[in-house]
Amino acid sequence: MKPTALLLLLATILITGCVSPTTVDYDRTAKAKINSYKCFVIDSREERSNYQDIVLSPIVDRRIEQALSRTLQAKGMNQDCAEPDFRVTFNTITKTKTEVNDLGVGPTPFRRYPYHGYGGYSKIDINQYEEGTFIVDIIDQASKELVWRGTYTQRLGWSAPNDQEVQQIVSDILVNFPPQSE
Repeated sequence: MKPTALLLLLATILITGCVSPTTVDYDRTAKAKINSYKCFVIDSREERSNYQDIVLSPIVDRRIEQALSRTLQAKGMNQDCAEPDFRVTFNTITKTKTEVNDLGVGPTPFRRYPYHGYGGYSKIDINQYEEGTFIVDIIDQASKELVWRGTYTQRLGWSAPNDQEVQQIVSDILVNFPPQSE
């Protein structure tokens, strides 16, 4: 096989193997309305506690609110207005994921790792971890309907995200808001 064909094959495998942690969905019929939005309001922690369970600390909530505000203002939208065009709210969901890896390939001579024992058993590695999904919802103020949703999913660590991490996640989610022409 020629070296250029091999490099092209490897590049294709690498590109198709990458999965984005961000997903976006929106109401296609409301696209023109979404693209006309100029003014927004972010639901406060107290407002969100009326219709959802609050699981984040107040510190992380403030970080998210500030990141949402900065990102939307960088897109030319305004937060200081009498009648906002849309509301922004956010939520998080966590779930326990289980990853099972059978590290054995067959009887003792065919194993990846030296195994001292009966040849019929394989080593199985079970790993449980928490996966978190951060959800940003855009709600049309006039109709009170959800018109845009962006999510970001990743494996959770031991500590809360810092300001830069929160800003990067919010920017990744809102990169496609408002939706561009397809």
